[in-house]
Amino acid sequence: MKGTYVLLLKLERSVTLKHGKKTSHLKPGYYAYVGSAMGGFSKRIPRYFLGTQKKHWHIDYLLDHAQIAGLIMFYGRRLEEKLSRVLLSHFEGIEGFGASDLRVKTCLFRVDPPELFSLLGGFHEDRDTRRSQKHRRKQDQGG
Repeated sequence: MKGTYVLLLKLERSVTLKHGKKTSHLKPGYYAYVGSAMGGFSKRIPRYFLGTQKKHWHIDYLLDHAQIAGLIMFYGRRLEEKLSRVLLSHFEGIEGFGASDLRVKTCLFRVDPPELFSLLGGFHEDRDTRRSQKHRRKQDQGG
């Protein structure tokens, strides 16, 4: 199965992380990384939990310093940009992290876990929102 995921990470101490041509100084706390697994979750997700010797993505370098604290998966479409925009409107983004092939500035955010889960628990794609609004109008009309 393919889709998009949000990896919740806990960083115990400050770290200076070089990723590509950029360097980020990360404070201790929780971070959410938004990624896609269009080749399938079964190929992408286990490498985060099992570790990898070959570093390919920015997140691989961060995982050398952080612990995985949670995972949220959205099955189906690639929602990386949409989720990143939503998170950027609520949390501090780490510019240039993991977004080299997207039209957003980052895929890594410093987050408050309860607020993150509350926000993403209510996340709906546009088509789901339209369906809900249509359903509500029908109920308001007594249908």
